[in-house]
Amino acid sequence: EPWQDKERRLRQRLRRILPIDVHRPEPLGAPLRPPADALLSAFCLEAVSPDRAAFVRALAHVGNLLRPGGHALLLGALGESFYLAGPARLPVALAAAGFALRELRSYAMPPALRTGVDDVDGVFFAHAQK
Repeated sequence: EPWQDKERRLRQRLRRILPIDVHRPEPLGAPLRPPADALLSAFCLEAVSPDRAAFVRALAHVGNLLRPGGHALLLGALGESFYLAGPARLPVALAAAGFALRELRSYAMPPALRTGVDDVDGVFFAHAQK
């Protein structure tokens, strides 16, 4: 189906959009009540973090939005010059932010998907739990 139809349906279901600053201890400006059951970051945290320490802090900050036992699903790029979280570093960063790694997968970018708009080597998927 056309993406415009999907966008229309999504906008009909959205109740509100909240601004978030992952580099603040309270990313939403105040605690989330009730805490979230799950959060999803797709090509976000590692893109807005200038170094590993900032990434770990950002991960901890958004982790504060989760209830104990809540789940975080992370999807990101590997090997790009402006992404700093790689598959070997991510589990350590997750542990430092108070998460237990449940699953980590990484995939090499096949030549057919290398379009020249970035220098990505692959992508990662991580499932972690508070």
